Amino acid sequence: MWGMVHIRVIRARTIVYYVAMAVIIGLIAFFAYQLIAKVCKGSFFALSIDGSPAGEGRQLYLKVLNKLNDPRNILTYQMPFLSGISAEKEAAEETAVEASVSRGEPTQRQTEQNIDAPEVFLKHDPDISEEIKIEISKIKDDLGTITLTGEGPQILIYHTHSREAYRPDPQNPYKEVEAFRSNDLNYTVVQVGEELAKHLQAKGIPVLHDRTEHEQGDHSTAYQRSLETIKKRMAEYKSLQIFIDLHRNAYQPGAKKPDDEVVIIDGQRVAKLFVVIGTGQGYVGGFSEKPNWKENYKFALRLTNKLNELYPGIAKPVYVKPSRYNQHVSTKAILIEVGSNLTTLEEAKRTTKYLAEALSQIIE
Repeated sequence: MWGMVHIRVIRARTIVYYVAMAVIIGLIAFFAYQLIAKVCKGSFFALSIDGSPAGEGRQLYLKVLNKLNDPRNILTYQMPFLSGISAEKEAAEETAVEASVSRGEPTQRQTEQNIDAPEVFLKHDPDISEEIKIEISKIKDDLGTITLTGEGPQILIYHTHSREAYRPDPQNPYKEVEAFRSNDLNYTVVQVGEELAKHLQAKGIPVLHDRTEHEQGDHSTAYQRSLETIKKRMAEYKSLQIFIDLHRNAYQPGAKKPDDEVVIIDGQRVAKLFVVIGTGQGYVGGFSEKPNWKENYKFALRLTNKLNELYPGIAKPVYVKPSRYNQHVSTKAILIEVGSNLTTLEEAKRTTKYLAEALSQIIE
């Protein structure tokens, strides 16, 4: 009798044990599923801005895996108050981000709605490996004069983020479709490209300005479309050697003042600019076809130094990021941020005169 009772007790405990384990496993699976879903929703577009589907999938997989490796991530998705320990640190880091609402590159912590691309990746301390930083420190401004030969356009100017607009003013009364963005390309960075092309042509430099609208309502895949435009133009004009993706930078509210973003030349306010170079390493994994970023960097450094030699303070330092920005198409492919959401369209257009002069002095 006592033996039978004892056997029943053991079975009851066993059942309770397995039920408890099943509940725990189910909860872990449920929390993991929600975490993966949120990571996919919040990070997929940032990872897919510039690269092949295979590379993007690998980056997303590794990013999710990295999240799951830390149990705190699973817990804080269900109990957000647990993340308070690191909230102050993340807020401080986001304040330091020069969030450019334009390109495609990522602060990693911002939502997809807050990032815009090249700007998104801008930090005071570039998000690159120590190894890359060491390599950059060894690169010298020894590119020399760039020789352009052959018939046809030598420089392609295009805009991955063609809807990027500037700070509204009476001379730039555009209708916004989003913050600092317009569907009317007569009031966006495309007009800055038009001005640059005119100044270069006036100096006898053959240039092609492509006005294709690459955002098309889907900012996250604009780089894929601009790459198609580049390939199309390269097939049409074998003479193309220099590729300039012209953008407008942007900042979070309060990060900068309008006066910080201009220099005074001949009594006029002229928007500052800077060049962005991508290594193609990717934030996780990397792209299958990487650019020769060191050669692109030499070109960017040569241009930046010439600009500041002619017009001190007009050019900020070259930014290097793990993204690619379609710079694998040439060893003279660069992304230039002309002005920001704190400058006006007219201030940005004025910059093109000086940019064209600097370009004309480093090429022949």
